[in-house]
Amino acid sequence: MTSWPEGRKTIQFLVDRGNLEQISGLSAAASAAAIIARASRRLLTAQGGLNLGDAEGAFAASYDAYRMAAESLLIRQGLRATGGEGSHMTVEDAVSAQFARFIPAFAKPTFERLRRTRHAAQYFDPSSAEISPDDAAWALSTARNAVAAVDQLLSNDPPGLYE
Repeated sequence: MTSWPEGRKTIQFLVDRGNLEQISGLSAAASAAAIIARASRRLLTAQGGLNLGDAEGAFAASYDAYRMAAESLLIRQGLRATGGEGSHMTVEDAVSAQFARFIPAFAKPTFERLRRTRHAAQYFDPSSAEISPDDAAWALSTARNAVAAVDQLLSNDPPGLYE
């Protein structure tokens, strides 16, 4: 296992700006596994919301699962977003730069659509378009694909610690 070469300049930029921080890599594998397991459970929550007709809740839970899958890749590298305003964008930038070529669900436009729509679901804005059941179903499908791909990557060829 070596440091993931793709997107290295983006990661260094985010570290230098203080948006990403390096954390102890001693428990990176176990922590990444725990987060991806949490993401898998959140998919069940999203499906339940969709089944009950709660499109906004299903979309938000799908995004949570999707973001957790992305964060598990960073944690596996001994990295995490520093938190606060813009931390979801930091995860988006870091994971899209590194993994979009290998996990198409993490393409920047997809990540951004999910993040922005989830924001509208969580923070009511009357000028935002309503989230439909079809929107929620798309988000759930996208999140499932991301979680499955990350789970497979972590099992078969996990990224090493960022150096």
